[in-house]
Amino acid sequence: MKILSTFVGLVAALVLTACGGDGDSPLVQYPALPLEEPLYASQAPIIDLDGNWHIGADVAPTDGRLPTIAKHGDTEIHYGQLQDGVGAAQIIAYLEADSGVDMSVDGEDPMGEQVLPVLIRFGSVAPTVRVAEGTPAELLDETVRAVQLINSALPRHWQLEFSPEPGPAATSEVSNGEILVQFAAQEDWPPLDLPPVDEEIYIGLAQPVYRIVGGTDPDSPLGIEIVAGQVWVDSTRTSGNERLGVIAHELIHLLGRNHVDPALFPGTIMAASGGSGPAEHVLYPLDREALLAVYDRFEPGAAAGDIPVALGEWSDTSLHVRAAHGVAGGEISYGAALRNGLSQSWAFGPTPHSVLEANLPQSGSAAWSGRLLGLTPEAEAVAGAADMTIELAARSGRIDFTGLESWAAHAAPGAIGTGSLWRDGDLGYTLELRGNTFVQTGGDAGTVTGAFFGASHEGMGGVLVRDDLSAGFGGSR
Repeated sequence: MKILSTFVGLVAALVLTACGGDGDSPLVQYPALPLEEPLYASQAPIIDLDGNWHIGADVAPTDGRLPTIAKHGDTEIHYGQLQDGVGAAQIIAYLEADSGVDMSVDGEDPMGEQVLPVLIRFGSVAPTVRVAEGTPAELLDETVRAVQLINSALPRHWQLEFSPEPGPAATSEVSNGEILVQFAAQEDWPPLDLPPVDEEIYIGLAQPVYRIVGGTDPDSPLGIEIVAGQVWVDSTRTSGNERLGVIAHELIHLLGRNHVDPALFPGTIMAASGGSGPAEHVLYPLDREALLAVYDRFEPGAAAGDIPVALGEWSDTSLHVRAAHGVAGGEISYGAALRNGLSQSWAFGPTPHSVLEANLPQSGSAAWSGRLLGLTPEAEAVAGAADMTIELAARSGRIDFTGLESWAAHAAPGAIGTGSLWRDGDLGYTLELRGNTFVQTGGDAGTVTGAFFGASHEGMGGVLVRDDLSAGFGGSR
């Protein structure tokens, strides 16, 4: 890892380099996902798994690990706890290994040659991401997807924003509170203290801007936080999910994570040897849980020695609800998982073999019906009906979740009608179709992200994310 540190008043800039490996884009055998735009950065991520789509957080339980506890019509309901998380010991070891920044500077050096033992994170307000002017649509799409993946791991109160306005290209300046992402061949990056390109290739580069703040340790009264940053990615040397992983890697640098020893922490996208993360979901469990821990449990300026106490109770066990029913070409499954105070929802199903227009008329409407199943932050299971109608010519519609009922905290959901009314029992959203996917355009509070499933769009599914509920849903035509 190459580090350059300079101070301007109380501001320092740190350059962190990232490596990427060789890799090919996955073969596309089905209609591609629509290109993402800044408007959709707040939606849940959709990952193309070459024959299946995964919507939402990467927290789905392995098939067969949860017992079947009820049936809601043709839908099987599964419920239980699984030890599938990263434990406190590993989180503490990772964050302690990742703490500390070399504060030596050129010229007058008020702090001497020392490493400041602090946990690095962005400031108290989440940054706004933007791409440079002239960024191709494909690279804008990948940047939005990287933000969606990172946001799916962050606490609800600390989500990255994405500006629809591009930033200036080929600049070394960035405003406080912003992250500017630029794509160019390494030869066109700004002058930096890097080895010549023929000696070592840097696919990605992060340039955080730091500010000195008050620390939490009386023995180390100074802390540090990131206030802005830039990302450079050489898009000529990487593609597909590998490039998506490089973008995510560099953004996570700007959220405070450094490189760690891959021999000690092989399961992280931030390993010192680089890499693009798991082929399917880009981020590893350790990456996701470290993001949650840092931005839910720690304040800017936290001392490295305070990590075990500040982390507090940290569980490796998740509470899961899962629903599943068959559809042509496979199975639609969906649900939610709750661990360490964050409820996360997901949905999974087979990719359609064509665009929607190929299987349905160009006028009239089409309807799908099924179920919703999720968890509140208080560990209450919530279930209800899910009914979606699409006006085919207008490529819009609505989805309604009705008969919503809940069960006591940590109690398994029972048969339909055995729970208590949840809120007023109804949620509704207007929808916009985007290719074989759909997103909410209005209605109740919350974010709906979904897709059509099955060879001929026989099914649909997706996730609903609210402050008081995270749920998956699915249905059939």
